[in-house]
Amino acid sequence: MTILEVKGVQKIYTTRFGGNQVKALENVNFSVEAGEYVAIMGESGSGKTTLLNILASLDRPTKGSIMLDGMELTSVKEGEMAAFRRKNLGFVFQEFNLLDTFSIKDNILLPLVLDKQNVKEMMEKVEKVAASLGISDILEKYPYEVSGGQKQRAAAARAIITEPKLLLADEPTGALDSKSTDGMLKIFSEINEKGQTILMVTHSTKAASHAKRVLFIKDGEVYHQLYRGDSSVEGFYEKIADTLTVFSKGN
Repeated sequence: MTILEVKGVQKIYTTRFGGNQVKALENVNFSVEAGEYVAIMGESGSGKTTLLNILASLDRPTKGSIMLDGMELTSVKEGEMAAFRRKNLGFVFQEFNLLDTFSIKDNILLPLVLDKQNVKEMMEKVEKVAASLGISDILEKYPYEVSGGQKQRAAAARAIITEPKLLLADEPTGALDSKSTDGMLKIFSEINEKGQTILMVTHSTKAASHAKRVLFIKDGEVYHQLYRGDSSVEGFYEKIADTLTVFSKGN
């Protein structure tokens, strides 16, 4: 079943001074099936961050259609957007975006609190998701008291506790050391194996190699894709690296 369908998406920005137009996205088309794990790769300025912001409903396309589980994102009213995001989307950011004045537990619970869910059910959910991500022992600590890897696990817990239709990740390993990166990528794979649909933007070939499909974006368009298929993570890494090398030479 198709969970996300992007058709003919274009994004043009008009500069404040001079009225010059900058085309960030040209004609983006792709779909994501429920349960897929897709990585989007591209150089800085390729349009991948703009695309992620549009998929996250943080920005609107100049034209085109984005369907999430049968709902047109551009039709969601501004006043309903925050509630729509909480119910349908999960986010994992490079810089964690945790609140230092909240404990790890309260950070994870925040989207459920905003959604005014039952307290008992919220506590059951946070205990379950914390256990699955191996952070039960730090729930009462604050973000400044834990490691980068633990912060990212907390951010992942906050993202999946609402059981979102789509998990969006923006460079989720960008601020982590090698060991924490390995742990985070393992968690993403485990979350995906349980049925969570994931769309990740990354510069990292290592991170992308854990996905099941990679979309390559350049000059505002998706120009190539690779499927992992039966390849190992190591084998897929080589395929991605070779593809990036070829396209960097302009072939």
